[in-house]
Amino acid sequence: MTRRLSPFSLGIAAGLLWVGVANAEPSAADRATARSLADEGYTALQDKHYAEAADRFSRADALVHAPTLTLDWARALVGLAQFVEAQERYELIIREGVAAKAPASWQRALGDAKAELNRLKPRLSWVTIHVTGSKEANVTVDGVPVPAAAIGVRRAINPGMHDVAVTAKGYLGKREAFKLGEGEEGSVVFALELDPEQQAVPAVVRSTAPVESSHAAPAARSRAPAYAALGVAGAGFVVGGITGILALGKRSTLQEHCPVPDECPDEYSDTVSAYQTLGIISGAGFVVGVAGAVTGLTLLLLEDKSASAVNRGFIVRPYLGVGSIGAVGRF
Repeated sequence: MTRRLSPFSLGIAAGLLWVGVANAEPSAADRATARSLADEGYTALQDKHYAEAADRFSRADALVHAPTLTLDWARALVGLAQFVEAQERYELIIREGVAAKAPASWQRALGDAKAELNRLKPRLSWVTIHVTGSKEANVTVDGVPVPAAAIGVRRAINPGMHDVAVTAKGYLGKREAFKLGEGEEGSVVFALELDPEQQAVPAVVRSTAPVESSHAAPAARSRAPAYAALGVAGAGFVVGGITGILALGKRSTLQEHCPVPDECPDEYSDTVSAYQTLGIISGAGFVVGVAGAVTGLTLLLLEDKSASAVNRGFIVRPYLGVGSIGAVGRF
């Protein structure tokens, strides 16, 4: 049984044959597949199955590019209300043009593209998207990014419902839905607001350094001199105590063998000398111990008073001289 080709199929076949002769690019298998897809697309287009028709014509045109396939692809897109995409298919046919020796079907496709494009243009919808608050906002329409150059100017868009989303670093994101009819023009305005969480400014750490006054506070004084004096006092008391005990031992011996203190036998002369020496050393040790204790305690006391005076704005300095000890101060 022989299948009878429709006038459309005959035109497609002639056009595809011309492509093969003119460009010698598509293979025989490509041309056969393109003819089959084009036939399926034409049937779907007649039955108003626009999505199927657009799919078949786009596939066929990818295999064998021809104005007849592009034209019917555009018609299917018009049926889907994808006017912006259809316009581009029509414009492509016009830009590429048709050679003078091209098949009649190609000549008709070029004329039809021009006429149908003129009828389509008034049906295009337009939207202007305004964004304030940030010059680096990211805008999407139905999930498709919009170039920055298209923000703030009229942008072609298909009629129907649309979803616009705007985001920017440091700002709260916004989203809005709008609807435009065929040939209708509208605008959407987004005034971005700062995101409190992203714009939070770190707390300023204030300096805790005290304000310098005309009289700088003296550096903390060392208590080493006081402790040294007390150490000397301790050593003096130890020496004085030990030598005192030894001196008492010598004295006991002399009292036993020398009835008269100044009349001791010559054999105890060394004991007398040792007794006298130990007595002198013991006395000197106690004198040093007392002097060291008084000096150390005085220095500690003056240090505490000096620190207290500094807090009140006074400066007190202790002094230690030969045979004298005290303190001087100023405010």
